[in-house]
Amino acid sequence: MSTDTAVHLSLPRLFAAEWLKVRTLRSFRASAVAAVVVAIGGAALAGSAYTDPAFAEGLTARDAVTDVISWSSSVLQIPVLVLAVLVLSSEYTGGAVRVTFVAVPRRGRVIAAKALVVAVVAILVATLSLGLGYVGALPLLNRADRTGVPFGTVLSLLGAGIGYCVLVALFAFAVTLVVRNTAAGISLTLGAVLLLRVVLAVLDIWVAFDLSGLAFSAAASRLMTDPFSRALPVVLAWIAVPATFGALAVVRRDA
Repeated sequence: MSTDTAVHLSLPRLFAAEWLKVRTLRSFRASAVAAVVVAIGGAALAGSAYTDPAFAEGLTARDAVTDVISWSSSVLQIPVLVLAVLVLSSEYTGGAVRVTFVAVPRRGRVIAAKALVVAVVAILVATLSLGLGYVGALPLLNRADRTGVPFGTVLSLLGAGIGYCVLVALFAFAVTLVVRNTAAGISLTLGAVLLLRVVLAVLDIWVAFDLSGLAFSAAASRLMTDPFSRALPVVLAWIAVPATFGALAVVRRDA
């Protein structure tokens, strides 16, 4: 394929090419399987807690379903962010990104196609994993007599969990644009998603300001229940800042 021809590749064709590259990665397939397993495990763990009458006392069926989906999405975010990191870092690790940029010199289009792949993968994996997790927890909820939640409510809770996982995936991709390394991308994203919220919550004790609300995970969770809250600019900043600097670095520097 000549460079002149590759420049005119449409975004859908670039997306198809990126999707093909990603789904053939052994590490990607392993992470996808791990995502389903941990999501089902998280849901089962939350559901089993409600089989204890002492724990379930005073809690409603909606509380139970909320906890099942919340626990499932909490553990699911880890393999999801790993998948998002691999979409970009795998090419840099093996040096294949040089071939990609020769075929498609417009690097911004490559970044856009990869970001779209990340979003689609997160949606598909989260939908499958959280859905199976909820179905797997139903026998435990039946045993605990915590069923009867309207289907629309279940879909709303699942949608919130899926949306949260998509935000985590996009954030992980943005961070990886900056570091362009698998280990660094995973470590930095995990630190920001899992540890920073705890650190800021501790600092809340000494300052008269809600610092924990500025953590990515806290803001992203709140955004799923209140889209027009002050969490929106916080989440946008967390994703846009590394995405902007990372995209500039990818476009301007040699692969």
